[in-house]
Amino acid sequence: MYGVPKFKESFLMRYKKEVLLSVGAFLAIATVVKFVPGQDILEVKPIEENRVIIEEVAPIIGYKMVINGTEIGVVASEDDLDSIVDKAYELLVIELGYDPDLITKPALIPIHEGELTLDSSEIVENLKVEMVNSLGVVKQKAFVMRIGDDFTIALESEDSIKEVLAKAQMQFINAEVQLEIDLEENEFNTMVMTPKVLMKNPDEQSINLSTAAQENEDDIIDEIKSDKVDEEQDIEIKEVDPGKMVSINFAEDIAIVETFVDPADIVDVVTATELITKENEEEKIYLVESGDCLSTIADHNDMKLADLYKMNPGIKGKETAINIGDSIVVMVPEPELKVETKVELVYTEPIDRETDYIDDDSAYVGSDSVVDDGSNGVLQVTTLLTKVNGEEIEREIIGTEILTKPKNKVIAKGRKPFPVKGATGSYVFPVSGYRISSPFGYRWGGFHRGVDLALGAGNSIHAADGGTIIFAGWRSSNYGYMVEIDHSNGVTTRYAHCSSVTVVVGQSVSKYETIAKVGSTGRSTGPHVHFELRFNGVATDPLNYLE
Repeated sequence: MYGVPKFKESFLMRYKKEVLLSVGAFLAIATVVKFVPGQDILEVKPIEENRVIIEEVAPIIGYKMVINGTEIGVVASEDDLDSIVDKAYELLVIELGYDPDLITKPALIPIHEGELTLDSSEIVENLKVEMVNSLGVVKQKAFVMRIGDDFTIALESEDSIKEVLAKAQMQFINAEVQLEIDLEENEFNTMVMTPKVLMKNPDEQSINLSTAAQENEDDIIDEIKSDKVDEEQDIEIKEVDPGKMVSINFAEDIAIVETFVDPADIVDVVTATELITKENEEEKIYLVESGDCLSTIADHNDMKLADLYKMNPGIKGKETAINIGDSIVVMVPEPELKVETKVELVYTEPIDRETDYIDDDSAYVGSDSVVDDGSNGVLQVTTLLTKVNGEEIEREIIGTEILTKPKNKVIAKGRKPFPVKGATGSYVFPVSGYRISSPFGYRWGGFHRGVDLALGAGNSIHAADGGTIIFAGWRSSNYGYMVEIDHSNGVTTRYAHCSSVTVVVGQSVSKYETIAKVGSTGRSTGPHVHFELRFNGVATDPLNYLE
């Protein structure tokens, strides 16, 4: 009464093992029949619930090989596909000369009836033709040149590469320089070639610069002259040797590879030369130099000031904050190809003479005189100039030779003390080493009230006698800067056309004391002193009274 009620199993649960074994056996038979080639295929179709009918289908007797919608032949089995594709690809590589990238692979369509015509060689050839058609672009053998990190260009031959590099270099050196371009195997990769520049008969070649480069050489000589030539001597700085080209190289890495490219990418020699020599704007760092301001930096680099501000945020309005050595980003035109030349330039420059001083007790203090003018020496300098695209980047002195030793200049310095300030009643010439360029009296339709004593600008002018300064400064457009001294008793002297005056009104001076410097101010045709001697305001010929 209190026991567990009995559980009644269903038919499927009771005979589940037998049912599963029967269904598994049926599916195994159907799978084997359906997927074994050459056997009759049994097609299983549902008829009614819990019943199936197996139909017989024609066997697969071969396969059509189809690519890009085109039938190219028949094969007996799927295993033949890979073999035929490999053979066709080998023929394609032989014909093209390179390994193409193929995307489409042939498809196989089963054949159930009919007669098969099998010709593997014909299928291979047909497949190769369709592979070529599927490429779209057939590449052509060419030589690709890479300059720097990212610029590449393709030409049809080695000779084209050589011609382009030779023509490009002629932008910076004269065509009279005999050059050859040689392509050598790269030491690290034999598939890569590196160009080398060879000069024919380098020992016989002088520097043959292009116009722009020659102007640069002239600037160097002018710079040396401005630094070295003494104002008092005409020492000529000249080139002993017009210069010798030591080497020509490429300033960037250049690699050349023989490869296959799209024919549309191959350019001719003229186009390639233009592309690698065309100036493109590139960012560079400019270091601030003495005297620079933002506007001059922009102008020096052919930029607008507004563009300089854009490239250097934060500097606008801070012109006074830039310092020597600061880095400023600028845009400069740079060609893809950079040619480095080294030129050995030989020139002469003066060796500055020194000055020796001796005491002269017979001359008043300040009355210095040249005893021996001496002479500068001559130094021969050999310089190695390194340039990139005609612009000098380095100048190195590699040798010097003294051709003529300098001879020191000797100056006698007056040590005799000045007499007591005031007039002595006798007068001396206000300068030494002069020549009389215009005497006292009538000239050019007028009357000249003094005597002109010509000599170099900057020489000292001395008081002809002691007295008091009654005028010092700019007198008029005729006199220019002038000094006038009152020697008492109605005697005055004037010293005109001075470059500067060294005394002031009211100052007492002694005979021989420096009062001004020789110049050419006012109405003057050259550096000289216009000297007047007046008695009670009337000018007289100074030569009658000077010692």
